[in-house]
Amino acid sequence: MARTVCVDFDGVIHRYSRGWHDGTIYDEPIHGALDALRTLMRDYAIVIHTTRDVHQVAPWLVDHGFGVRMDGDPDSPEFWNVCEILLIANRKLPAVAYIDDRGIRFENWDQALADLRHYVGAGD
Repeated sequence: MARTVCVDFDGVIHRYSRGWHDGTIYDEPIHGALDALRTLMRDYAIVIHTTRDVHQVAPWLVDHGFGVRMDGDPDSPEFWNVCEILLIANRKLPAVAYIDDRGIRFENWDQALADLRHYVGAGD
């Protein structure tokens, strides 16, 4: 059984240079992202995590050479352990790691709050 890694879509795979913009997937992949996914898929099951509709993300990934399965089907898994295709989900599935451009690593609350202040500034 493969271990699972969740990878955020926007800002990690899809360049997302204009932010949400008009809701379309308008950009090219981030340099190295597709090769990195293929490398990860040798050893891990990969879940592409997104707040978008999974039916919007799937064709973009297929166009870039990946086999995909979309979460939300009646037989959607609670755990993902298939290395050959990507699962696209807009819910948080169990994983050994999450790769996300907006993540704060949690070790304890003092550290997490300090890191948050460092990256986004003090709350006003």
